[in-house]
Parts: sequence; structure tokens; C-alpha cells
Amino acid sequence: MPPKAKPSTENMKQKSLMGWLSKGPDATPAKSNASKPALKAPSASKSKPKNLRTPESTKPDIRVLNSSASVSSFGDGSIKDTPPTSDPIDVDMLSEEEDSPRKRSRISKGGGKRKLAYKDDSDEGTRASSTTGGSEPPSSPLQSKSRAKKPRLSAPPSDDDEDDQEVTASFSKRLTHFKKSPKKKGSRSTASSDDDDFIAPSDSDDDAKSVKSRSSGASRRSLGPDTDFDDEDEDSGKKKKSRPAPKKASSSKNTSTAASGGNFSFLTAAERREQDKKNEKKSGEDPYAFLADVKDKDGHRPGDPKYDPRTLYIPNRVWKEFTPFEKQFWEIKQNHYDTILFFQKGKFFELYEDDARIGHQEFDLKLTQRVKMSMVGVPEMSFEFWAAKFLGKGYKVGRVDQAETALGAEMRLATDKGKGKPKGGEKEKIVRRELNKVYTNGTLVDPAMLTDDHAGHCISIREVESDGGSNNTFGVCVLDCATSQFDLSVFQDDICRTKLETLMRQIRPKEMLFTKGQLSVSTTRLLKAVLPAACLWTSLREVEGFDYEDTMKELASLYPADKGDMDEDDDSVLPRTVPQPIREMAGSKPPIEALGAMIWYLRQLNIDKDILSMKNFNVYDPMKRGQGLVLDGQTLAHIEVLLNNESTSEGSLLQLLSRCITPFGKRLFRIWLCMPLREVSDINARLDAVEDIMDHPTFEQEFTEVAKGLPDLERIVSRIHAKSCKVKDFLKVLGAFKKLSRGFNSLADTSEKFKSKTIQGLLRNAPDLLQNIKNVEAMYVKPSEKDANELVPQDGKDEAYDTIMSEIAELEEELDGELKKFEKKIGCKLNWWHSAIGNKEIYLVETSAGQKDIPKDWTKNGGTKAKTRWHVSSLQKSVRALKEARETRNTIMKAFKNRVFEEFDSDRGIWLRAIRVFAELDCLFSLAKSSSVLGEPVCRPELVEGDSAFVDFKDLRHPTLAISANMKSFIPNDVRLGGDAGRIALLTGPNMAGKSTVMRMTATGIIMAQLGMLVPAAKARICPVDAILTRMGAYDNMFSNASTFKVELDECCKILRDATPKSFVILDELGRGTSTYDGMAIASAVLHELATHTLPLSFFATHYGSLTDDFRYHPNIRNMYMSNIVDEEKRDIVFLYKLIDGVATSSFGTHVANLAGVPLEVVERADLVSKKFAQQFKERLEAKQSQRATSRFPLVAQADFAYLYGLATGKIELPQDPMRQKLMLTLLKKTVQNYTKH
Repeated sequence: MPPKAKPSTENMKQKSLMGWLSKGPDATPAKSNASKPALKAPSASKSKPKNLRTPESTKPDIRVLNSSASVSSFGDGSIKDTPPTSDPIDVDMLSEEEDSPRKRSRISKGGGKRKLAYKDDSDEGTRASSTTGGSEPPSSPLQSKSRAKKPRLSAPPSDDDEDDQEVTASFSKRLTHFKKSPKKKGSRSTASSDDDDFIAPSDSDDDAKSVKSRSSGASRRSLGPDTDFDDEDEDSGKKKKSRPAPKKASSSKNTSTAASGGNFSFLTAAERREQDKKNEKKSGEDPYAFLADVKDKDGHRPGDPKYDPRTLYIPNRVWKEFTPFEKQFWEIKQNHYDTILFFQKGKFFELYEDDARIGHQEFDLKLTQRVKMSMVGVPEMSFEFWAAKFLGKGYKVGRVDQAETALGAEMRLATDKGKGKPKGGEKEKIVRRELNKVYTNGTLVDPAMLTDDHAGHCISIREVESDGGSNNTFGVCVLDCATSQFDLSVFQDDICRTKLETLMRQIRPKEMLFTKGQLSVSTTRLLKAVLPAACLWTSLREVEGFDYEDTMKELASLYPADKGDMDEDDDSVLPRTVPQPIREMAGSKPPIEALGAMIWYLRQLNIDKDILSMKNFNVYDPMKRGQGLVLDGQTLAHIEVLLNNESTSEGSLLQLLSRCITPFGKRLFRIWLCMPLREVSDINARLDAVEDIMDHPTFEQEFTEVAKGLPDLERIVSRIHAKSCKVKDFLKVLGAFKKLSRGFNSLADTSEKFKSKTIQGLLRNAPDLLQNIKNVEAMYVKPSEKDANELVPQDGKDEAYDTIMSEIAELEEELDGELKKFEKKIGCKLNWWHSAIGNKEIYLVETSAGQKDIPKDWTKNGGTKAKTRWHVSSLQKSVRALKEARETRNTIMKAFKNRVFEEFDSDRGIWLRAIRVFAELDCLFSLAKSSSVLGEPVCRPELVEGDSAFVDFKDLRHPTLAISANMKSFIPNDVRLGGDAGRIALLTGPNMAGKSTVMRMTATGIIMAQLGMLVPAAKARICPVDAILTRMGAYDNMFSNASTFKVELDECCKILRDATPKSFVILDELGRGTSTYDGMAIASAVLHELATHTLPLSFFATHYGSLTDDFRYHPNIRNMYMSNIVDEEKRDIVFLYKLIDGVATSSFGTHVANLAGVPLEVVERADLVSKKFAQQFKERLEAKQSQRATSRFPLVAQADFAYLYGLATGKIELPQDPMRQKLMLTLLKKTVQNYTKH
């Protein structure tokens, strides 16, 4: 992935600088920086010479010699002390004469002609390289004071100004062609700043940071030395073999270059050879050519619709020039070009090339050079921190681990050589590294990177379009990587994509996987509108992923059948070893292809085996009609169940009610809230449990003690299965399950005193975990807190471990015996010294600092003032054997740890069942805690069985507003729908009067009651509803290409189609998105359909006053309004926020306008127009009624009589639902009676 382009003024600054240097003799020189004197020519003569001759050496200007720009560090100066330079130095200033102080003195005093001599030496050319630019400017006094100053002549001698001008112009031209080269390993720093006299210091360090320099090879790694044994072999050591030697440039090339650019005209033949060598070196250190023109493996460039950003094309010829480490890096990078790869090098993780430049740009990580590759590095211990930072910026992150240690690599090579295996080339001589995994925001598993306790889902979608696109079929695979849980779903959706929207709002995925060009335009627009802004869209090409047939083959290979497992009578195309939910979906292509795409993607991330082997698959239905209270996507948004209208959790129902302690409890409670209960018996059982908890405060304290400190067991069980869990975390899990098992027994004993048996039954069904834990712990020795990083097998549990430990003990005993022999020989007390880090320096003999009679074969290895450490060559064979034995022990220990994890994982079902029980108990406590903070009045809802729903709340309050600190008081309201009252409340009244709040409050009360908790009301009596359907708010949908009115009608259509007599419907100001008459007609028709045929419980809020007159005789409609007090003189209105029976006299729009601060003259004019319009409408309606007898009956009444006539003549049939038939006939009978009375 190439780094993002950043604006830079470097080119512009360089161009103006070169222009200043290249001015002709008549040009006025620019003013120099005050801190850096400009170069002055030695000769001040202005007359032109008659004949050209070799210039005589003259005394240099003292200001030039004292200038920090003309000073360089030689000899003793280290490369890190070399001042950064903006451009390379002149080669003719590097002759051998300058290394002699006597010769430099002779030149400075000079009275005779200066003889120009050059040495044709490649090392000198290398030492002429400059280091990378730093934060200090080239002439910084802070840097120049710290090194020895050696006066240098920075300009050739001349007799007149004309020659000086020509020389200066020549120098300025050459500056644009010289490039910096990295310092060879072992060479001394000889970077000069002679040309600094021609370079203005940088005004800002930021300019240098924004430009990627290819010549920073001399920079040091700021993080410390690499601990790998293969550093030299991987990088510089193999460079001579991998890359062809530079070819000597021909003189014709030099001639042509000089003729074309004039850059070599000032150089001698020796200097030209030096320049050719530098050019050759520079060409070898240019950026990789294939990065200059990026292509994917198929040859497509960025911008091409077929371009694959995940791959990178690397020509075959380039591989021959790579070092072993470069081959290792690019073999992985070419398949993960869009991923930031962290390569492990010893105790560091390093980023190279484009990844390094991105790290430098995004987080200002120090950018250095590693031979040819740009590099930034971070310590191994901070990998999770930096990976999370890159993920937060939207990047993918890959981790490449060392598959062996340096010693392990040496042992492998020795073993291969002993077995006579063929050599693998230079590549096999370096430490092996493998791609561990690739991290994305939707597939995170590591706890350090998971930002919250809620599930982070990755979703794969497959869409099959139907004719017209009105009933498309969707196959969905949802994955929570942290728990390895798959949810498969297939459904046929409507044109509004109701089920898909509900699914997306419920799970809120962090990453979406789809095939490019496969989703329809309508679906894409909906997803853009619904998905979180941080959701990662991952597109696959058509050739990527698995189709139906390939997925079935993959599943058969992932879960191979045992012998005799496939029955002849079994029609299933998959063996029984495949999880049952997949087998249920096998007959449908969309979900299987969605699963195939997910499997393919997980394989690219290198996490497929660990997750798929869990076999944690479920069938998911986003709506679950008939099983619970359905809250579709629009309802979740309008009622603000999960998020508020600003897409945050502030003030949402989830934030109010979720008071779980454990992470797995929080995830389960979110599922409960999205799908409340429907069966009366289930709701009452949950209410009994909540009341028992509230009546026994000590029970809550006991539960809190058990839950306190529990880790996220559900996620850690998944990591143990994947063998990616740390030993310390594994021991914590076993301790947590012990605590959980004892807690279950203690809580069950306490719950025996409860009135209901709900909690006791739940706890008694929890499995006994102690026996399983004891079985696992019997495999290893219980470690102490200090040694909690490894599991040691019990004696006799691991034969290989016992053997290697015996060998280690023998070697250690042998070395201790040798130490005693040395003590007798030398005649003093000796000790072993071991390095505290790693296994590299062990068994060094430690003596007193002044100890005499040290054997000659001992080599001093270091020490302190009091002690000296010695390297004993005669012991190295035994020490080497001990190192190899310890390395073997580590391998055996790792294998043993994996066996312990496998033993634990064999009882995975038991562990997960215990977690589920505790999560349900946590959710019950959450409902009890939420019920206790609602304030007064609060009550237990009374649930009634029935064929049609009804609600009856007394003094109902909105829970979120009632407990809000900003709300001083909340006016409760009585809400009654269904039963003896009308099923539909036709709600009128002014804006801001509280109509929307009452409707949302009623929906929230129903959700809380069916969730199984107390309700913020004095009394609550309901017959459970099966769905809550809403149409609220005036908004358009830019992404769906829908206007406000179109959105209204789409949602209205869903309500008329899905509502039943047991549903609760909210319609807020339907028809306001179009003209007055069209809106009124649509609102009237929809209201009549709901009241006469659909028959749900409904709130129908409107500003169309004529609807109240048209439906005043309808027995199923109840007129209600929000009361207020109006002062016509002051044009003021006071809202009482009380819901009462009747019809609002007006919408009082002009009064609200006055409250909003609209100018008084505008309000008065609007009031006049409003009254005149209302009078004209009333007169026109009365005239029509007097002219026609049919006009005396409202249109809705005429529609009812027409329907009855159709039923009588057989032209119309009653609905098939018996309950709806009964309700309709009863309602029509009452309607006729009401109309005939009036």
C-alpha cells in the first residue's frame, strides 16, 4: 500500500535555491543567512585576465575558515555525530593530502600554485557519502561545536570575478545531480560540508520530515541493536553475492554527459571515475522499480475496475537481485500489499518500504534505512499498541513472527545437513518467519485490540435479484471472531429491505464482505445509510471467494466424514460431521455462498483453522416472527432502543437498562433487548425472578462477589481452542471456573428460599465444573506466581520432557564439576555468571577483578570494578550442548502446553453452558437493578392472554426522561388502547405539545413489560403484542434516492402489509410530505384501512382536523389531543403535556411560530391567511353536502357500506384469519349502528 501523498514545498524551495545559485555575473546575489556567512572568492580583482592560466593558491578568507558551514568531521568522528547535509560534497575535496595536517597547513599558508590531485579509490568515494537529513540544519552550531573543526577551502582559486562566477555556476549545476549514498559497514565518517557554503539552511525541520530520502543508509536505529544472528547475512552480508558488481562507465558516456549537461566539464578524469562509481551505487539504491509503477498480480494498475489492491506484481528478474531477507519479505508482501506488515526481528517489530513511510506519515515514527529498505521499528512489547493505532486509522495489520530462534535456525541447518537434505539456498540460512495472522476491525481476536465488550461482527452478504427487484433473496453469514460464532441466515426481503435493515441495526457490523458488482443499487444505498461510518467495506473480485460447489467441497474437507457416517438413506449432500445448521442451509445457495466467501477471506487472514474448527454455527432469523416481540430496523431507530438519533448510546434504552457486570452478560442482554418475550408464561417467570432478586438484597451482594474479577470467559475459551492463549490467562480461566462452580452451588442454596423456582432451576441446571478442572490440572505441576508463564508436566506425564530434563541436569552437573576443578587449579572461589536476557551468554566464569594465575585459554568477556567475567573455550562444547538441550526443552514445553489446551477444549460444551447460565443470571440482575432506579410510581405489569392485543397504562412515564438529571419533572399520562376502548387513538394538537413523546413512551412501556421487568407506571395491564411498527419523523434519504414523501409511503406500506390485530403501530403526521389535499386523502385512506381491516393498536398523530370529523362515528377510533392553554391577546400558548379525550381546536401553528421568534408582522399575516383558508374550506364543504345527499355521509362511511355490499353479493371475501374475521364483523356492525343513529 503506497503512503498517502502529502503536500510538500521541498521542490519549490529547491528550485528557488538552485535559481539563486545559478545567477549569471550580472545578477545581484541574494542575501545570506546571518548565521552562515556566504562564500567569498579569494581574489578580489575585477579585471579580466589576458590569458587563462593555472590559478595560484591564495590565503582564504578568515570568515570562510571560521564558518560552521565549511567545517567537516574526520577521523575520530562517528557516523552519528556527522552533521546532516542537504546535498553531497565535492569529490575533489577528498584527496589524501587533506588527511595530513601538515599538508592542510601548507595549503592554507600557500604561496605557490596548488596542485590538484585525486585518488581513484572506491572506499574514498563511499566515505564521501553524506548521512540522511536530520532535525538540525547543515550549519547548526549545536552540531558543529561537538566535532573537531578542520579548515577547508570550499572554492577553487581564481584570479578574477568572472572565473569565480563560472565556478559558482558549475558548482550549482553539479549540486542537482549529486545524490547521497549510505555509508558502507565499517567505514569511518568523512561527510564534508564544503558545499554548505552554497546551500541556505532550512527554515523548518518539517520540510525535511515530509520528504522521503533514499539516502539515509547511515542512520542508526533508535531502538537498539538487533538480536538476530542473521542480521549481516540477511541484509548487507549477502549483498555482494546477490547483486552484480558495478560496471565501469565508458569514457564515451562521460563525454556525452558532459556535452549535454556541462556537469563534468570542471572534473578531471579521476574525478569522473569517482562520480561514475557514485552513480552506479546510487542506481542500486533507487526505490524498487516495481513500486514506481504499481500493478497487481494480473497486471492491472490502480484505477482499473479489475485492480486487486491486495496483490503486487514483482518481475521475475528482480528476485535474482534480492538478498535472502528481501526475498522473505517480498514473498509475503506481494500477497498482502494493502496490509501493514509488522516483521519480527529479534525483540523488535519492523515495518519496511511503503509500510514504513505510512508509519512515518501517520504517527511520526523515526524513518531510517536498512541497507536498501526504508524501515521503522517498534519494540515487541508494544506491538498491540501500534497495531491498534493502525487499525484505528482504517488499515489492515499483519503480524509476521519468527518461527524459530537464532539457535533454533542453527540447529535446523545442522540437522538438515546430517540427514543429507538438499540445501534450500541462501533463503534457508536465515531465521524462518511466517505470517501469523492479519488483523482487521471486523476480525479481531486478541483481547488487547478489542475496544469494548460488545461483539464485533464481520458479515458476508450474497444477493439474488428477482424480477423487478421487489423480492430479492439474501444469504448472510455473520461472524463474531472473538467467540468464533457463525450465524447463517437466508430470507426473501421486500423492496424496502426491511429484514436486511433490521439485521444491520441489530448487529452493527464492523466489516462487510461482498463481491464487487453483486449487490443491487437499492441494497448498496440502504447499507450506506444504515451501516456505521467506521464499518470496513471489503470487496472481493468475481474470481475470489468460493461458489456453491466449491464451498460444499471445502466443507466436506474441513469436516471429513468418518467411516460409515454417510447413510445410504440420508439425502444430505454433506456428511454428519458438518455442523447441523450448515446442513439445514445446504439446499439454499445464497447462504452457502456467503459462508464460502467468509471461509475464503478467513483463509487470507490466516485465521480460518482456529475459528472454523470450533464448529460454533447457528441459524439466525433477524425478525423471528411468532417467537417474540418483533422490533424491525425502523422501530429500533425511531424508539431509540440501541442508539439515539445522533448514532450514540446517550439516552438510549440500552444504556438505561443494561447494567450487567460480565462482558458475556452484556452481549446477551443486547440480544434480549432486540427480541423481547411474547409468551405470557415466559414473561411472568422472568418477572418472578426479578422480584425475587429485588426482595433479597444479600443475594445481589453474593452474586457480585462471584462475578467480580471474572475475565471474558466466552472469548478466552475460543482463544484456548485456537492455542493462542497465554499460560497466565489459562490459569486465570481455570481459577475463574472454580470460582464459578462454587458460586453456582452457593447461589442455588440461597435461591431455595425464593417464592419462584426460576432462579433455582437455572442454577441447578449449571454443570459441575470441578471434576473437569481437576482432570486438566492433573496434567501439570501447579506453577507459582513467578513461574506462571509455562506449564511443567507432572512426572511421568511426558516422556520426552523427562528425558530432556535428565540430559540438562547431567550437563549442568558436568559444568559444575569443571568449575570445581578450576577452583582447585587457580586456588580461589569461582562463580558462574549468566546473562539475565536470553540464552546467549551463559556459564561465564566470574573471578575477582585482580585475580592472578588466570589460564591462558580464558578470554576476558567483560565485568565490573569488583568482578571479571571470562569466556572458557574448553567448556564451549558442553555449553553448546546445554543450549541446544534447553532449546529442545522449550519446544517440548510448547507441545505439552498445546496438549493441555486440547484437553481443556475437549470439554468446550460444558464450559460454554456454564458461561451461558451465568450470563442469563447477570441479565436478570440487570433487569432488577434497572427496575429499582425507575423511581415512583413503578409496578409489575399484569399480562393477560388474548386473541387481540390491548394496553392499559395509568400514570405512565418515559423511563429515560423520568430519571434524567436535566428533567426536573415529568408529567405522566394514562394510555388505553383496545379492550373496551377504541383500538386507534387519533391524536391532534399543536407541535411541541408532546405527541411524539407519548407515542414513544407507550412503545417503551410495552418493550419493558415484555422484557420482564417493572414498568414506570402506577398500573400496567397488557395483552402482549407481536410487533411494534413505526413511521415517525420527516426526513429524506439521500443514499436511497428517496424524498420525504417516498420514505413515508415506503414505511406506511410495510405497516399495512405486516400489521396484525396483535401489533402496535405508530404513525406520526402521515401525508405532510406532499400537497395538502393529496396528503389529507392518503392519511384518510390509511387510517380507514387500519381502523376497519388491519385492526392493530395504533397512535395516529395528525394536523388534518377534517379527519376527526370524518371518523367521529367510527367505533374503533378514539379522538384524543394534548391539552394546552392559549392566550389569544398575547398570542401565547402554554403546553400542559396531558393526553385527554377530545379534539384540539387548532394546531396553533402561528402561536408556535411566535414562540420560535418569527417576526410579529409575519405571524400576524400568517394567522390571517390561516383563518381565511379554514373559512373557505368549511363553506365549500357545507355547499357540497347541501347539494348532494351522498355528501352527508363521509367517504369513509361510504367505503364501509360498499364493503358490506361486496360481502353480501360475494364479490369480496373475508380474511382467512378467524380472529380477524370476528373482529371485522363486530366492528362493521357497530359502525352501521353508529351511522344510522346519527
